Amino acid sequence: MTKLGSYTTVALVGTACLGAMVWSAVKPGDGLGSQTVVMTQDAIRATADWFRRGPADGKPDWEAASYDMYDADPDRGAALMLEHGCGSCHAIPGVVGARGSVGPSLEGFRDRAYVAGVLPNQPGGLVRWLVNPPMHSPQTAMPDLGVTEDEARDMASYLYTLRGG
Repeated sequence: MTKLGSYTTVALVGTACLGAMVWSAVKPGDGLGSQTVVMTQDAIRATADWFRRGPADGKPDWEAASYDMYDADPDRGAALMLEHGCGSCHAIPGVVGARGSVGPSLEGFRDRAYVAGVLPNQPGGLVRWLVNPPMHSPQTAMPDLGVTEDEARDMASYLYTLRGG
């Protein structure tokens, strides 16, 4: 078996295990069973697609994959940043009119080690920050803008497209 085949097998088995864990947490009759099946199928497809389109050298880019936000839309994330007024405080490449200077520029955000200097720059931490910044840093100037978790996932997926120069 090739290395890519081994990686694919491990990923698919891991995804199936995750699906089984989610399935076991669903209470009978609450209507989430079919949603869980669809979400698990989507995760398996996304994982298989990721391996199928892998890099030319056949070696998966695990660092890039760690920033993938499944079920998130970076285009919608950019629109949400405009809608929530993020550009009034931050300069955000690719977001029309986002030239604020109160907060830091978000250029090259993906390459930063921390979110606001307090949380590791990983998808989960970034989503939590966007949903409620003062919870993680009470002295922050960034307000709670009422961003939902789904919106935060889309916004985070956009921020992870911003690589350093």
